[in-house]
Amino acid sequence: MKKLIKNIVLLVNIAAAILLIASYLSTHISPKDLWILSIIGLAYPYILLANILLILYWLINTSKYVLLSIVSIIIGYSHLQNYIQFSSNTTEEEGLKIYSYNLKRFAEKGYYNSSENATDIFSFLQEEDPDIICLQEVNFSKEVGFEPSRIKSSLQDIESMQYAHTSRDGGPLTLSKFPIVYLGEIRFESSGNMIIYSDINVDGDTIRVYNCHLQSYRFTPNDINSIDSLSFENSDKNIEGIKVVSYKLKQAFIKRSEQADKLNEHINKSPYPVIVCGDFNDTPVSYTYQTVRGNLNDAFVESGSGIGNTYIGKLPSFRIDYIFFSDHFKGYNFKVDEVDFSDHYPVSCTLLKE
Repeated sequence: MKKLIKNIVLLVNIAAAILLIASYLSTHISPKDLWILSIIGLAYPYILLANILLILYWLINTSKYVLLSIVSIIIGYSHLQNYIQFSSNTTEEEGLKIYSYNLKRFAEKGYYNSSENATDIFSFLQEEDPDIICLQEVNFSKEVGFEPSRIKSSLQDIESMQYAHTSRDGGPLTLSKFPIVYLGEIRFESSGNMIIYSDINVDGDTIRVYNCHLQSYRFTPNDINSIDSLSFENSDKNIEGIKVVSYKLKQAFIKRSEQADKLNEHINKSPYPVIVCGDFNDTPVSYTYQTVRGNLNDAFVESGSGIGNTYIGKLPSFRIDYIFFSDHFKGYNFKVDEVDFSDHYPVSCTLLKE
């Protein structure tokens, strides 16, 4: 019996090690070619945890099979660093303070398009006093009270702004204490997501700031409920729900990969140092993350600590909001502010010129 249990655990361990390595491959193989790998990449934290538990099992049983998971984890150590940091890198020097925040159209806390929530966010931004703010899913309507005229009167240190519409009354917004000397947009076919970029003159030094909102999953409350209510009793309903969710996952993975390729190409052609902010709707073990980051630095990896999860909606909490930057800068003071104005937390960092 003991031998049977050991053999079963060994088979499970082999499967877990293979899945872990497959998750690494998801960062290099486009979902257009093999989208199922993206789901494995999404499950990376759970696969990693399974391998850690298996290491503990083999250590207790003093078995050589402990190497299966140890080697698998070592192979992907760089991905582990993208998920967790154990010590932060801080500075007291004054640098360029960057904020990125998906506002969910002010629909959190039981409100929808809430002017009260918008007021809370104004107060929060005034207190934090960033130099450059990249906001996604902003509602510009007067009913909400976040229209451009109010922004100028409420955030008086803001000199320039750029915004665009992905719908009748909403879209991304970039705010800057420094002059924006050029405005640009990257729009995607058949998508409500987009990117705006701003060339900003910071004390005579021009930098390009990308404000990104990449392809969303477009899950409805019914989709999420179908995942939550999976049971053995309703097999037909379960299968239908899984089909719908799988289709939306596949479409989102593929569209995001195309958007990531386009953004990466645009970044590589930039004549200026870049800062890339936004909601990527994808985790650090993904083709999107790997492609957009490219040779850029991740503010969380450079100066964050802990896990850095930024999504707090009904789906599992992951780090999907990022700040990347060129070697022109050194990153410090990465922070995730745990405020409940949205289904995302805002992320921030301080950049010093190298």
